[in-house]
Amino acid sequence: MKVSAENPKFNGKAPHLLIEKGDIGEVVLLPGNPDRVKMFEDLCDDYKIIASNREYTVGTGTYKGYPISVCSTGIGGPSAEIAVIELIELGAKALIRIGGTGVLKKEIKCGDMVITTGAMRLGGSTNFYAPAEYPAIASYEVIDCLIDACKEAGVDYWKGISASIGSFFAGQGRPANGKTFHDKDTIDKYKNLNIINMEMESETILTLGSLFDIFTGTLCAVHANRETDEWLYDFGPAQMQMNKIALEAVVLFYKRYLSK
Repeated sequence: MKVSAENPKFNGKAPHLLIEKGDIGEVVLLPGNPDRVKMFEDLCDDYKIIASNREYTVGTGTYKGYPISVCSTGIGGPSAEIAVIELIELGAKALIRIGGTGVLKKEIKCGDMVITTGAMRLGGSTNFYAPAEYPAIASYEVIDCLIDACKEAGVDYWKGISASIGSFFAGQGRPANGKTFHDKDTIDKYKNLNIINMEMESETILTLGSLFDIFTGTLCAVHANRETDEWLYDFGPAQMQMNKIALEAVVLFYKRYLSK
């Protein structure tokens, strides 16, 4: 079988996700961890895992009658870039990141939800697509649905600018193997910019979504607070609540914006 190195396809399937057109719904949720894709088996109807390769696991089914797919992105910008580009080429119309985040404001509690309105582009991969001045912004339509889904669930939520960073340790002000490679005021710099949280994939998803005219957004459950130095060890309940909110937001999104 001859395969193009410039634009590889394997029997019509995307080279990393190993799925083809028709396999996914128009709206795809994007957790980082492949194990979280399996959490939707108990939440959706007719849901099944259709592919698993490297950090990418893809599941698809329906929720309240609406098609929904879930695809893990792995950690960080380069891994997320691959998933996003392949999903867009396969026909996705909306991509919504769901994951964990660390916050920079003491009033935000572990277990709360954060809705990203825009992100600092510190992930790395999108520098190959657009200049630094190009913004990473979430779609108003997705933000609208995420806010209403949080309200309906009675969950405390916060919205604002995220720092989307291609580093978990030095880039987020953590020591690495006992050494300090970051500036001592790294976190303060983010706080002075009124950044509310740090994570690793949103700017990649938001930037590429804008470039290719795809709806995008991010909903994260808080599992760390850097101001109070708290870490949510048992993250399972917050993850599941986030998943349920995301699914309800998808239903709203279909009704308000995709069925017109």
